[in-house]
Amino acid sequence: MKKKFLLCSLSLFIIPMLIHAQSVYLPASHEVYEFLKRMDAKGYLSNYQDASKPLSRMYLAQQLKELEPSSESMTSLERATYEFYKTEFNYELLSLADDPEPSETRWHLFSKEIDGGIFNFDIGYALTAEKDGGLKNTISTKELKFYGYAFKNVGFYFNFDDNKQWGSNLNYYRTNTPEKGIINSAGSVHIPPYSLDLIRAADPVTPEVNFDEIDVQLSWQIGAFTFSLEKSNNIWGYGENGNIIFSNKAPSYPQIKMRVHITDGFDFIYFHGALNSNVTDSLKSYFVNYNGFSSLREIDHTKYIAAHQVEMTLWKGIDFSLGESVVYSDRGPELMYLIPVMFFKAGEHYNGDKDNCQFFGSLDLNIIKNTNLYFSVFIDELNTDKFFDSNDSRRQLGFTIGGHLYDLPLENIELSAEYTRTNPGLYSHKYPSATFTNNGYVLGSWIGQNADDANLSLTYRPIRQLKLSVFQEVYRKGSPMPLNDQYAGDQGGFSFLDGMLHVERMFGVNVLYQPLRDVYIHGNAQIHSLTDEASPAQNISNQFEFNVGARIGFW
Repeated sequence: MKKKFLLCSLSLFIIPMLIHAQSVYLPASHEVYEFLKRMDAKGYLSNYQDASKPLSRMYLAQQLKELEPSSESMTSLERATYEFYKTEFNYELLSLADDPEPSETRWHLFSKEIDGGIFNFDIGYALTAEKDGGLKNTISTKELKFYGYAFKNVGFYFNFDDNKQWGSNLNYYRTNTPEKGIINSAGSVHIPPYSLDLIRAADPVTPEVNFDEIDVQLSWQIGAFTFSLEKSNNIWGYGENGNIIFSNKAPSYPQIKMRVHITDGFDFIYFHGALNSNVTDSLKSYFVNYNGFSSLREIDHTKYIAAHQVEMTLWKGIDFSLGESVVYSDRGPELMYLIPVMFFKAGEHYNGDKDNCQFFGSLDLNIIKNTNLYFSVFIDELNTDKFFDSNDSRRQLGFTIGGHLYDLPLENIELSAEYTRTNPGLYSHKYPSATFTNNGYVLGSWIGQNADDANLSLTYRPIRQLKLSVFQEVYRKGSPMPLNDQYAGDQGGFSFLDGMLHVERMFGVNVLYQPLRDVYIHGNAQIHSLTDEASPAQNISNQFEFNVGARIGFW
């Protein structure tokens, strides 16, 4: 079956080698996304769509090119930022202008023109020190990165981070935080996917954690079609403090992806990926013994995910997306879910209802100048016939609603507000190997099921290089809904935020300074209060916390 999957995957990429076009996805953490969001809210862009990130460098360069006629209408800070990004994407902008020999003007540690493209190589280093009350942590990261284009139709990207975190307040399991989930470099640690919500940050695990992260992409393009083999995260939906649909919370995963630019303002995106279930298959696992040495080789249940989404501009300033996904396990890859335009819910019925399907959608509104409003919803299970029946509606869904106000009341000021809620049972499933997780971490919002998060922030940029913000956040989380309640005929007995309640309140400031390109100095200070009914030893009241750090070569 694996051979068949490989053949199916390779067949997607043979024909594209013949056509002139190139694509490299840019990590969703890059600040150009924030800038283009601002320009879209001001009405300077006509078809900017960002409900399915990451986006390609060429697509982002097209949006920068579209801004040229509006540059005189920008504030002085926006024009400076615009000119900065024109240098950042100079190679792509020259390619769009049909320059036969486009060149790179931004600095790289090593850059060389190659057949039909360019190769760029960089290294990076980051160091951050944290202090939470009397507890301290230090985090260091070494990075190796290269990307570029080749042979007129090939794009490539490679990013490897080697991380070390040590101190007296390690949150090994990354619970109750939007920080990306990790896999210990020293070895695999099996965690039942549905039990992470019960593990608390105060649990002593080890004074030191070593882990690595790697994202890679190899893409081919044929006309409007972009095909890629990659290991990465998909960021689908809208959100500043996490994403309800697909987010950056879980470790990245290998996948095949297809993006089709059908026409201006209308795209189709599909991917099929392999996930780690972290659920041991006892029938396939076995012991080995060698003269007194014995070891258990654990084999996990296989697990896969497929998802697709259409993203369209209905009218100028109104973007809409709609999609579905399916998580399946213990077989496969399933040919049914390798069909990009398949209706996955019908495929689940065909396969005997043993898989886990989800539906989702997003709406992005930029119809009032300097104002952006957005909404994303994720539906794990819903009985539409009994939607208003609290006992039998099975409203296992989550949503995010938020907005930005730009230059109100003064230039270069941004006011942001966002609220996310997840109902009990969201992201869960009766089969542990079919939950909406990878390596035990939720693929959607970091808050998991039965929780909500509200945050408000005010950001000011006096100059392009300096970003100052003040924020307030309230995060609440109840217990996971027990599976026997989730699949009972009457779910009304388990309400929102039921169980042992965990509540956090934070108020603080963030500072980000960029003295040179790819060089950042950052700091954060906050007042933090926490109450946890399951683990009162964690409780803190108005604790002062801060961190400071620097990084070079990181986006």
